[in-house]
Parts: sequence; C-alpha cells; structure tokens
Amino acid sequence: MQANLAGDLAMDLAANRKAGRLSHLPLDAIQSRAEAEALQLAALDLFADDLVGYSLVGTAEVCRHMLGLSRPIYSAIPTGTHYRDGHHLRIPAGLIGAQCELLFTLGTVFPQPGERIDRRSVAEAISACQPAIGLLGRRTPQGPDSDFSAIADFGLHVATIGGPFAKGVDLLELDAARMTARMNGSTVIAARADAIFGHPLDAVAWLARELAQRHKQLDVGDVVATGSCAPVLQVLPGQHLTVEFDTVGTAQCFLA
Repeated sequence: MQANLAGDLAMDLAANRKAGRLSHLPLDAIQSRAEAEALQLAALDLFADDLVGYSLVGTAEVCRHMLGLSRPIYSAIPTGTHYRDGHHLRIPAGLIGAQCELLFTLGTVFPQPGERIDRRSVAEAISACQPAIGLLGRRTPQGPDSDFSAIADFGLHVATIGGPFAKGVDLLELDAARMTARMNGSTVIAARADAIFGHPLDAVAWLARELAQRHKQLDVGDVVATGSCAPVLQVLPGQHLTVEFDTVGTAQCFLA
C-alpha cells in the first residue's frame, strides 16, 4: 500500500471512530496482515493518547464464522473506551454487537525472559479477573469480510465494560464457568467459558505469543479482554445488557 493512502486511511478511521460515524474507505486495498497491523497502529496513534491493554475477537469458532474471520484478531484498548460497570453508552454507527467475555489484569510483565507461555504461567501472571462486555463495530459500511480489514479497523473494537473484580476465583477452573446473558432482565443466551479457545487463559497465552513474535510483551497493569464465549449479540438503543459468569460475577451496561 502506498504511504499516502495508508496515512489517509489512518486519519479517516480515527476521525470516524471519534465521531461515531461510517464512511466508505478502501480497506480492500490492504494486501497483507503486516499492512493491516501497521494501519491499526497508525489509526490508534491518531485516536488515543493512552492504551490500557488488548481486546481479542474471534477466540470462539462461532464468532469467527459470524464475523468472517479465518483466525482470531486483536487490538489495543484506548483508555477512553475502557469503562466501569454500569456505564451508559451511546451506540455509534456501525455497531456489530456485544461480546460476553472475561477481562484479566496482568500483575507482572509476561512472559519474563525465557519463561514458558502456557496456561499455568498465565494464571500466575494475572492479578485480577472481571466479567466483561465488549462492544464491536466498524468504521466503514459492511463490505466483504476479511481479516485484514477487521484488523485495520481497530480490530473491530468499540468499547470494553468491566464488571466488579472477582474474589477467590480459581483461574485454572474458569473453563467450567457458565455464562448467562440477559437483555432487560430476560435471558437471551447461555454458554460456557471453555468456548474461548477451550480455556479463557489460553486466550492470554495466544496473545502473548502473538506479541512475542513482534518483540513485545504484556506489561504490568495491562488488561486483556478474552473475546466472547457466545455468539456476538445484537444490541439496540434502550437495552440493559447483563453478562453473568457464575463463578466470577456480573457486568452490565446501558445502551442509548
């Protein structure tokens, strides 16, 4: 991709995200994953001054199928899009839906030099766990789904809402956690956390390996949103969404 086109695309993506609007953008001009990742980073630099962690998308097969992804993707979470429990959020144009996920906070740099990346080492690196809701969306009207366009478009991330911090959770047993999502008090879907890569901790391990390939690490205080354990939920203005993991707790948000 030509440098001037990439620069214009990054500016347009950032402007659309700030304004909560859509416009036709030539994301089909992206020729490689490396170009898509570079475009995402450039757009993030224009959109936000600070980042708090990472949002994963497509860690469950059903979500990859719905979104037209061949494999999971990720994006950084800007500080201004990371909200507390019960947040009232205006739905932007291009919203796809909501993820029912878990949110982990790193208590140490991970991986340490020479440290093995596996489920147990991930559990030892995590200092906190929360139930969470992730909102996904696009900054350009729906076109042919592709990994490249989704990566470039902020990894489809719109917002992350973290519920109360869980107490006394055995992280290694989280795969058995049952999740129930409710709209305005009525159950709309139920699932288990093991739909996320077989175990939610494996989502963090996958991300750590992806970052390591780019000579990066997870840092102290970084949050990692695991991606949904259920199909992406359609959400509409006026709805109250709650996502409950039976061993972790409940996250909620109000949509306008």
